[in-house]
Amino acid sequence: MQITPLELNPELELTSLANELSVHKKVRIENVLTDDSAEAISETLKQYTAWQLAYTDKESKPTTMSNEELNKLSDAEYDTLKQDVYSRAAQEYQFMYKFFPIINGINAGTITDKSMLFHIASFLNGTEFIKFARQLTNHNSLVKVDPQASLYEGGHFLNLHDDISYSNDINDQSIRRYAIVLGFTKNWSVNWGGNTSFYTGANFSSSETWYPGFNTLTVFEVPALHRVNFIAPYAPKGRYSITGWLRDDPTISRPDLDDA
Repeated sequence: MQITPLELNPELELTSLANELSVHKKVRIENVLTDDSAEAISETLKQYTAWQLAYTDKESKPTTMSNEELNKLSDAEYDTLKQDVYSRAAQEYQFMYKFFPIINGINAGTITDKSMLFHIASFLNGTEFIKFARQLTNHNSLVKVDPQASLYEGGHFLNLHDDISYSNDINDQSIRRYAIVLGFTKNWSVNWGGNTSFYTGANFSSSETWYPGFNTLTVFEVPALHRVNFIAPYAPKGRYSITGWLRDDPTISRPDLDDA
């Protein structure tokens, strides 16, 4: 496939966006990339991504199913798996959606520089984007992003959580500072669900809802209570995004960003 160089939209009003993030602890940026960049990532997600399944097992532990295993499931087997997760979702933290762990693929050698997924990860960890992230957040110790591709289809969801409680490799000293969601979903109907809802306070009675969009970047400070609402079974297409976390890491310096 053709490799398209990825670039931020040069017309972004960074000062006003940074102010909004500072005040509200979250911001949604429209038209964050150049048009060619956004279209290239969208095509990659739709045509060139070997989706895996992420879900919670009977002990409510995160588990995954490979692309090969997923493709072998019959419709009946997939429905049974979904119903099993649903049976716990009313009372427990549960989730089900498709994903592709880009960094894991690069580290394993299955994703090479001939793949746009490789270049997506390189762009998000490159000088331009990390500099932009530091200026946006006013957090000058950010050094990396750990992106993964995600796809929510009919019946998928992600229950309420705050992005703090997660299993971390014992050798990984990085800290999640901000969550990011790059959206690549055109012409999404509010009737299809899939909105991200944010909640504040101990006894919340309302939420702030942001629906899927195309060429959008959502950034919010961690921790933040939020969830991805259930995708209606009748939704005719999927909700595509690149997600991850902007991180500190004391083991990494960025001389390209004038770090000592």
